Amino acid sequence: MIEKTEFLVNKINEFIAQYGEVPPQWVFRPDSHPYSIIWRYGSGDEYCDCFCIWFEENCKTTEERIAYFKKYNPPPRWLASVVDSIWETEGWNEPFFDYTPYFKKLDEYGFIGTAEYEKDLEDQKWLDKEKGL
Repeated sequence: MIEKTEFLVNKINEFIAQYGEVPPQWVFRPDSHPYSIIWRYGSGDEYCDCFCIWFEENCKTTEERIAYFKKYNPPPRWLASVVDSIWETEGWNEPFFDYTPYFKKLDEYGFIGTAEYEKDLEDQKWLDKEKGL
């Protein structure tokens, strides 16, 4: 559990003032990859703390979580993160976690892009971006 400090509360309030809530990662950094180093340091790490605190306080049920992510039309590369947030799978801990059944659920709920997940996730442009090209 992340400690809800005054600093993080102030940052959360800044996001709420700008967006009406704390948006998902791909809104905060639209041209980013879920496995980018930006999510581990500096403003990206700070953002993740804010998102986790806000999301846990405001999206308690599966239905609320689905509705939240549907508003933001996640890019295909972010769909595993969406799954992990909706159903708390912690799939990222497993080297060969099979998201297929969860992607089928996303399809049933009207999410788009599940068929493009692998292609978007592994696109060379993300490697080039990380190298600063």
